[in-house]
Amino acid sequence: MSRYLSNEENRQRQRCSRNLYAATTLAALATAAYLFWALRGLILPVTIGMVIAYICLPLIGYLRDHGFSRFWAIITLFATFCLLLFASLNLAGNIIPDKKIELELQVRSRYKLDQKFSALMGLGPASRDGNWLYRMLGQELEPLREDIDSILALSPDEQQLFARFYREAGAMHVAPVEEKYWQYFQANLKRDRHQAKLAQKKAKASASGVTALTGQPEREDHTSLLFLIFNAVSLWLVTPLVFLTLLFDDGQVKRGLIRSVPNRYFEMTLTIIDSINEALGRYLRGTAIECFLVGTSLTLCLFLVGVDMRWASAIGTIAGLANAIPFLGPLIGLTTGVLYAIMTEKLSPLLPFINEQNLLPAIVAAVALVQLADNAIFQPYVLGGAVDLHPLTVVLGVIGGAMIFGFAGMLFAIPSIMVLKVIFATLFRQLKAYYVI
Repeated sequence: MSRYLSNEENRQRQRCSRNLYAATTLAALATAAYLFWALRGLILPVTIGMVIAYICLPLIGYLRDHGFSRFWAIITLFATFCLLLFASLNLAGNIIPDKKIELELQVRSRYKLDQKFSALMGLGPASRDGNWLYRMLGQELEPLREDIDSILALSPDEQQLFARFYREAGAMHVAPVEEKYWQYFQANLKRDRHQAKLAQKKAKASASGVTALTGQPEREDHTSLLFLIFNAVSLWLVTPLVFLTLLFDDGQVKRGLIRSVPNRYFEMTLTIIDSINEALGRYLRGTAIECFLVGTSLTLCLFLVGVDMRWASAIGTIAGLANAIPFLGPLIGLTTGVLYAIMTEKLSPLLPFINEQNLLPAIVAAVALVQLADNAIFQPYVLGGAVDLHPLTVVLGVIGGAMIFGFAGMLFAIPSIMVLKVIFATLFRQLKAYYVI
């Protein structure tokens, strides 16, 4: 009888242990999920720090092979990245226009886009109904046109500042606004007043949000600019901390992870970690090289067809970095290139057959050529088989990541899916090898 009770007590103790482990695991998972969601703003800076540290691991090995200690190798890499960041910010500061040029760009962009749209759709005093293309697509394109127009429209304060730049350029110590840009500004104001009158006729009593100049409702922003800057800077301070912590780690995270695994799963865990390390390393380093090649190629192609080198470099750099997200790099390159072709008024292409009339198709062809080179040369030879995912999985992963985590989800959707694929594939292979399943 005592033996029977002892076995019963053992079984009961085992059930209690299993229930306790299950409850603890569920509580830990729920807490981790809540913290992950609540602190999702840290995902992008933390992950970027981890990615940079991961990419730098071979460089640390190279420096150590050439006489550097681990400490000075890490310090050297960190100082190099700080210098590169400073140079990039300095270049961006030279590219980013001042307030006067920014207002001129807005005025030019709005005027040129309206002019090109009206010419393409056959809109004008002689034909208010437009051509066949407008009758077929006008209802779908007008809302998009209005959204872009509202983004480019100057606020009342910006309109007054632009007028001051035109009339008091010498007193404000800036170059005067060109007369043609002032004419563009007057044309935009005339169009605003016309749209305001149409809106008042349609909306009547509900037209209180339409202003006499812009036809746009006033927007109030009660958020302090200093508060936003402080939040952004404090958030991105996490990136260098993660970078340095992981490089100085020297395997402690890996050893801690292995210690938490039962001894019978020790070899399986090591195999999974090594598989993830190999796949992720090939993907990240290959993607970095691919982005560099795409950005450089697009910069050269745009410069050949007549884009100013400053803007070609900016478009190529942004499109190259965005190429880490599938489908986004070519889209950004095409969009910004088309906007440049619409706005530009001075053209000096290296290719003699390029002019203002065929600049737009030339830019489209340049982006298409770079995309073809990326698909046919860069990806197969640089990435190889690092990303063995179905195209539909890539599309759904990027869209799903964007819906859940925004830009960070788009950026890290593919490496996350790839890591999960490696984990499950290796796990099932090891479980079958050890006859667990």
